[in-house]
Amino acid sequence: MFKKILLSLIIISTHSIAEESSAIKNLNSIFGTTNIEKTPFKGVYEVIMQDPIQSFFVSADGQYLIQGDIIDLTTRQKMSNSGKVQQLKKSLLDSVKDKDKIIYPAKDEKYVVHVFTDVDCPFCKKLHAQMPKMNTLGITVKYLAAPLASLHPKAQGKMEKIWCAKDRKKAMHNYKAKNIMPNSDDCENPVTQQLLLSQQLGVNGTPAIFLSDGTHFPGYMPANRLLQAIKRTLGK
Repeated sequence: MFKKILLSLIIISTHSIAEESSAIKNLNSIFGTTNIEKTPFKGVYEVIMQDPIQSFFVSADGQYLIQGDIIDLTTRQKMSNSGKVQQLKKSLLDSVKDKDKIIYPAKDEKYVVHVFTDVDCPFCKKLHAQMPKMNTLGITVKYLAAPLASLHPKAQGKMEKIWCAKDRKKAMHNYKAKNIMPNSDDCENPVTQQLLLSQQLGVNGTPAIFLSDGTHFPGYMPANRLLQAIKRTLGK
């Protein structure tokens, strides 16, 4: 009897694995080579796209796209698809070397945020005006370039000048606070590469703030509210 039960379980398990493999193969044929994972919701899979990085839930046959929240009625919690996306975003941000960023460090650093900025963006300038307060609160800010040509067609050239300045930090502040552009020579710079990175990360507006875990906060936030959001998100 025990052998029959064990054999039945093996058959069921093998059948389940075969179904899962078939579903993933089917979804790969629809969405292309990407990351597709099983979820706790039977018949529902998570599709994670790479460019831009995003994820969504679909039925195993690829016929239905699920919009809105999926609630686990046992735990009363949402089935979140943000964790894997955040990990991918974190890995991309971590791959950028500090020497290619413009960094405003906090003396008593508690948190680090990456901010994709456009020097001609009014709300980016407003955020930059909060820099002393953010640093005082223990927030180190690392700028990355995301000039939005559709809104500010001259921003990329200006940002390349800033990134080519001898003192990038001073040059960035002088332009954002005083509208003074550095007279720097052309050089190899990471502005275009960082712009492409911002697009892969799903940035479509600036400022775009990323926490150390990959969480993305779009838009301007004053220093105190940013600190509250960081603590709430990171749990510390």
